[in-house]
Amino acid sequence: MFGIAAASMLGAMMLSPAFADSAPVGGAWAERVQILYQADTRSVLRRTVRVWDFHPQKNLDFVWEPAAGQSPDWTIAEDGTINGKGRLVWRVRGSASYDPKTVYSSYFGDVRNGRPDGQGRLELRSGEVFDGHWLGGELNGIGIHVDADGNRYEGQFVDGVPNGEGRLLSKTGEIFAGSFVGGLKNGKGQTRLAGGTVYESQWVMGKEVGGSRPDVLADARVGGLLKAQAGGGDADKVEIGVIVDQRMTQQADMKYQHLARDEDIAIYPEDTLYNDAWNGTGTVKNTNVYDGPDWENAPAFAEVDLKTTDESRVKLDSLEMKVAASDAYRKPMLSISEHFGCIGFRPDFSIVNNGWGDAKDMKMSIQFTTVDDEGNPTGQPSRMFTKDIGSFGDGVDVSIKSVLDEAGVDTASLETGRFPCPSVDSLNVCRSQFTNKIKFGEVGDYLGNLNQAMMLNAIGKLDYSWADDQGNVYQQSEPFRAQVTMAVFETPESMAECGDGGGGSPEAMRYQNIEFPIGKHDYTIAMPVRGNKNVGAYTARLKMWSAMSSIHSFSIAAHFADGSVRESKPVTFFYFRPKQSLFETKTEPAACYLPRQMMGCG
Repeated sequence: MFGIAAASMLGAMMLSPAFADSAPVGGAWAERVQILYQADTRSVLRRTVRVWDFHPQKNLDFVWEPAAGQSPDWTIAEDGTINGKGRLVWRVRGSASYDPKTVYSSYFGDVRNGRPDGQGRLELRSGEVFDGHWLGGELNGIGIHVDADGNRYEGQFVDGVPNGEGRLLSKTGEIFAGSFVGGLKNGKGQTRLAGGTVYESQWVMGKEVGGSRPDVLADARVGGLLKAQAGGGDADKVEIGVIVDQRMTQQADMKYQHLARDEDIAIYPEDTLYNDAWNGTGTVKNTNVYDGPDWENAPAFAEVDLKTTDESRVKLDSLEMKVAASDAYRKPMLSISEHFGCIGFRPDFSIVNNGWGDAKDMKMSIQFTTVDDEGNPTGQPSRMFTKDIGSFGDGVDVSIKSVLDEAGVDTASLETGRFPCPSVDSLNVCRSQFTNKIKFGEVGDYLGNLNQAMMLNAIGKLDYSWADDQGNVYQQSEPFRAQVTMAVFETPESMAECGDGGGGSPEAMRYQNIEFPIGKHDYTIAMPVRGNKNVGAYTARLKMWSAMSSIHSFSIAAHFADGSVRESKPVTFFYFRPKQSLFETKTEPAACYLPRQMMGCG
C-alpha cells in the first residue's frame, strides 16, 4: 500500500537537511573572489564572497548573484559573508557557467550568515525541490518538498523535517492529509485514493493502525483499475504515476510542474508570469509573455512510471494515452507597449495581445498616481476616467490625450513645445520652470521623472470579453499599469545602454514526441513499450506539446497480457504557447527631433 511505503520514503527523505545530501553533519566555509556588477554606479566590484558549504566533500564551486535591485555592497559583509537576497548556484568545479548539466543545486531567496534563511527555493540536480521558509539552512515553518520521484509534501516543517499538519501528494495521484511527526504520518488523517475513494485512517509513526482502507477494486470509479476479470489480474498489483520530469525541466527555459488534485493530476507552468497571463490574475504591464523562450521548441517533459506494489513482475502488453479532449485556449494575453522617444509628448501606448483569441468590447478605466522606486503605486490616485477601446486581435493603440484634456492638461502646448535645458545638472531647475509654465490641471501632483523626461504613471483596469471555440463567452477584468511621456528636456548629454539575451530547451532524444492536435476529442496515442515486457517497474518519457495554448485531458492505460487493464488518475495538461503578435503601432510621429539615445532603448 502506498500509505505505508510513502511514509517510509518520506522519513528517509526528510530526516536529513536539504543541503546535507549524504554529507556528514556540519560543513565548512567556502570562499572565492567574484566580479560583481554594481547597477547604481554601472561599475564592477572585485569582492571576496563567503558562504557555508553543506557538502565540502563534493569539491563544488559556487557563484553568488544578488537579486535585482540589491547592490553587492548590501548583500556582502566586510568578511565576505552573504546576507541578502539573490541566487546561490553550486556547480562542478571548473565547469562552464553556461552549461546547466554541471549545476548541482540552485537556491534563490533570502540568505543570512551565508546560509538560506528567510523565504527561498532550492532546486537540486536530482530533481528535488525545497520551497518555503528557511532557518539556518533548513526548512522551518510552512514549506514544500518535491522528491526526486515526484512525490510532494506541503505543510509544516521543523528543522527540515515534516512536523505538524501537512499533505502528502503521491505521483500516482493519491492524497493524504493529516499530521506528521519526524517525517512520518502520525495521528489521524484522510486519504483520497487515485480513483477518488476517500477514507479516514489512524497512523502511528508511519504505520497504519486503524481505518477502513478499501480494496483496490472499490477505487475504480474514476481512474485506477478497470476490472477485466475477477480479482483484477496483473493490473491489481500495479500503480501508475504521471509527473513532470524535474531533471529535464530544470534545464529548460519553459518549466512545468505537476500537482495532484482531488479530481486529477494537473501539469501547468511553473512561472507566475505565465500563470497570471493564462488566468488574468496579474497586472497588465510592459512584460510580454512572448519574450524569452523559443516557443517553437518549448515542450513539457513528463514521466509515466509504472510499478508493482509487491515487487513482483507482470507482463505488460501495451501502453496508450487515452485523450478525452484537446481544446484551444483562446483567452487574450495582454501586455502594454509604452511609447518613448522621437518627440517629447507621447500621450499613448499600445495594448499587445499574445493570446489566441480576440479581446472584444474593451473599456478602460484609468487613474494617475505616484510610484515608488520599483514602480508600485503609492498614495491617493487621481479620480477615475473612462475610455472605450473597442475590439481587437493582435493589438490596439490607445491615446489618452482626450483623458488629459478632460483633466485640464494644456496638451496643445505640450504638442508644439520643445524644452531645452543647459545640462543634466540643471534638470531640477528646468523641471521647476516647466511645471510653472505649463498647466497640468488635475494630474500636476502626479508628474514623475525618468532620466530627462517628465512622466505620468497610469493605473486602472481593462474590462472585455472573449469567446472559446464552443461559442461560450467569458467576461474578463484585468488591472493594468503604464507610463506616458509628457515632455523631454533636451540637453547636450545623452545616456543609456542596451542588451538582450536568449535561451533554449534541452535535448531529449529518448523521449516520445507527443503532439496534441487541437479540437480533437476521444482519441488514443500509442506508447511503444521498449525492451523486456516482464517488468516490476517501467518508465516512459514524454515530450508533450501542441501548436498553441491549449488544455488536454488524458489518462494512461496499461494493458497486461492476462487481459486486465490499469488506468492512471486523469491528467489535465495546461500547455502554454503564446501567439506571436504581428501588431505594429501606428502612433509613430511623422518626424523626430529627439536623438534615440536620449530616451534609452525605445
